Amino acid sequence: MKSISFFITIWLLQACQSNSPSNKDLSKKVVDTANYTNIKWIDSLKDIGNVPAGKTAEISFRFMNSGSKPLYVINVRPGCGCTLADYPKEPILPGKTGIIKAEYNVHKDGQGDFRKNIRVTTNTKEKTDNYIYFYGTIVKDTLSENKSN
Repeated sequence: MKSISFFITIWLLQACQSNSPSNKDLSKKVVDTANYTNIKWIDSLKDIGNVPAGKTAEISFRFMNSGSKPLYVINVRPGCGCTLADYPKEPILPGKTGIIKAEYNVHKDGQGDFRKNIRVTTNTKEKTDNYIYFYGTIVKDTLSENKSN
């Protein structure tokens, strides 16, 4: 039984690896200026409004490949540990759109205004590092507080 599980695990790893470009391959796209393209941010700044303390806010940033070569999102790096981000792993073809999804986990004791950023590395002409931002206000979750009293 162990040998069957081992072979299935190896097969799954190989299957996953063959369909997605490796980080090494994607990193080459950043330095290969012949394959640079353009990005147009549809949403690069989002006001997410009031967010209750202790909750999670979901944010989506839309962009379009406005160039003539495939657009690769190489990496996304949130500016703080309270934010998680996901991005398309496949190339975005010219004229097509993609989405960077983020989750902002608000600290339970948080309060007041905030502004966060996410660095998005792409194979783009003007600059390879693009910054997208979201902001809002953390409010005390009075509904949860009233339930506990």
